Amino acid sequence: MDALETKEEREILNPQRWGLPSSAIEKLGEGLRTIWERFRPCFKTQTRDGSEYAWFYLRGLLTMDTERNYANIARRVIAPTDDGQNLQQFMSDSPWSGSEVFKQIQTEIKEHPELQDGMMSAPF
Repeated sequence: MDALETKEEREILNPQRWGLPSSAIEKLGEGLRTIWERFRPCFKTQTRDGSEYAWFYLRGLLTMDTERNYANIARRVIAPTDDGQNLQQFMSDSPWSGSEVFKQIQTEIKEHPELQDGMMSAPF
């Protein structure tokens, strides 16, 4: 574990906190990475690959309990001295296509029948 993590930060990652057996989360990180790999092309343009920042942002959202802003996410998942400017620029100004993300979500839903009654299965 990161030396900078507090007891509270470690507790959010405790599977018992969420009522999950340890076996349910053994490959959770690997699974999340696999999902991100399928979405990764959505964050690439002809001249730039911002997919790494998409990964940083996702990790921050899923591993931080509070104070999830660009600077704090960057400090937590990129480097303790990162100010979050590049992450904020990726989310605010980069030319990646939100519609491509939604298309990939629709693809994921079509590939998993248990999700097809969900709200996101409707065409956008």
